[in-house]
Amino acid sequence: MKIFLIGFMGSGKSTVGVDLAHILGYRFIDLDEYIEQKHNLSIKLIFETKGEDYFRMIENETLKEVCSFEGDFVISSGGGTSCFYNNIDYMNRNGITVYLRAEVSTLVARLIESKVDRPLLWGKTKDELNEYIIRVLNERKKYYEKAQVIIDADNANPKDLAQLIISTVNI
Repeated sequence: MKIFLIGFMGSGKSTVGVDLAHILGYRFIDLDEYIEQKHNLSIKLIFETKGEDYFRMIENETLKEVCSFEGDFVISSGGGTSCFYNNIDYMNRNGITVYLRAEVSTLVARLIESKVDRPLLWGKTKDELNEYIIRVLNERKKYYEKAQVIIDADNANPKDLAQLIISTVNI
């Protein structure tokens, strides 16, 4: 079984994914980390040197590559993975998709300290970050809401969210 965690950056996909995989005894793959290792470049450097379109193309190829692996996996996708190249439909056909939904205020609070590591957030003030999240979340919501399971990720700790996913999906 493959469980795909989707949602906006800062929603907790990687943190919850580690706990979920540990509890289930599954392998965990962070798609962004996998891309960085495979291409020997940081996501930041890929964006800087090759651009977002190139990144989205290799992200799509990498998603399909990890889906071909044998065994049970929890896969933490990037915040935009499900929104390009019909990836959400591909993930729905190849496993269980779980949307970790978080409020804008939660995302701003989590992301304000990590802007340096996130290419799409570089140089944004708190107000600009808030406006950016509102705009992009509205664009991406239609993809995120195609997930088979939607979990509110605002106020629970990662282990509790992992347990909630397990009980909701009946694993």
